[in-house]
Amino acid sequence: MSDNRTQKTPPSGASLQEIGLSKRLSAWLAHHQLVAVETLLKLLANPLGSLLTWLVIAISLTLPGALWMALDNMEQLSGRFQESGRITLYLTPQTPATDGQALSDRLAGLESVASTEFIDADTVLDEFRTNSGLEAALDFLPQNPLPSVILVEPPLGLQQAQLLELLEQLKSYHLVDSVQVDMAWVERLLAMLALAERLIGVLGLLLALAILLVVGNTIRLAIAARVDEIRVVKLVGGTNAWVRRPFLYTGLWYGMVGGLLAWLLLIICWLVLRGPVADLAQLYGSAFVLQPLDAGAAMVLLLSAMLLGWLGAWWSVSRHLDQIEP
Repeated sequence: MSDNRTQKTPPSGASLQEIGLSKRLSAWLAHHQLVAVETLLKLLANPLGSLLTWLVIAISLTLPGALWMALDNMEQLSGRFQESGRITLYLTPQTPATDGQALSDRLAGLESVASTEFIDADTVLDEFRTNSGLEAALDFLPQNPLPSVILVEPPLGLQQAQLLELLEQLKSYHLVDSVQVDMAWVERLLAMLALAERLIGVLGLLLALAILLVVGNTIRLAIAARVDEIRVVKLVGGTNAWVRRPFLYTGLWYGMVGGLLAWLLLIICWLVLRGPVADLAQLYGSAFVLQPLDAGAAMVLLLSAMLLGWLGAWWSVSRHLDQIEP
């Protein structure tokens, strides 16, 4: 009895070979690494053209970065201004000096008060007599019309809401006739800081759009110079993702190097300005020191530059790649 069963031949051919997930991932990572290195070498092979694009990106990022650094220093100054502010408590007329001193000591024990200073009515009159030049007129007064005063120093870093709460608490004491504090300058300063933040946001958006256009136009020129190469790659089965990858890395390198140059320019600006700023602060008796852009802000600037470079490249490639067909 003959065996009519046919024997199956083992599969052969490249199309029937199964590639594991680990090998696919290794090949994908290897190609990304190869493309990243090749695109950087191509940019370095054309240093003049690449440097011009990098400088445009760096200058576009330096301006909002400098404003950001200035805003941080303004906030530092606002804290110092508030630290030096005092609240003046005018006590009721004819308040005994012992009661005024006792109230001053009581206020000094509050958590929202750093220190207090009591000035009795006679001392206030003597200071007014010295500074006003009305010594002769004051001698005709039957009694001292000026009240005793308590100077209250708020603690360091007291917020505006906490300051307003402290004012209401100080007004509640029965010996306090009136409370004087200049809140107008605080409100003006806070309004200026809010305006500066809004200005940085608007300017940052405009310059981000400029970076997108610069990178996008540069990538468009690179695509136009490699049209024939792209068509050949598509003829042999290359996908759009394969073709798009080098241009995306090119945009990423533009953003990264441009961000590093912007950070370097900001350091140079800080080194140039910190000396004159320190001299000016010393003339006003202040220990203010110009602070550079902190590490967190510098990292945000660098990551933003890389993202903008990648987005500009992706936008340009998406627009022009579909128009190139073999």
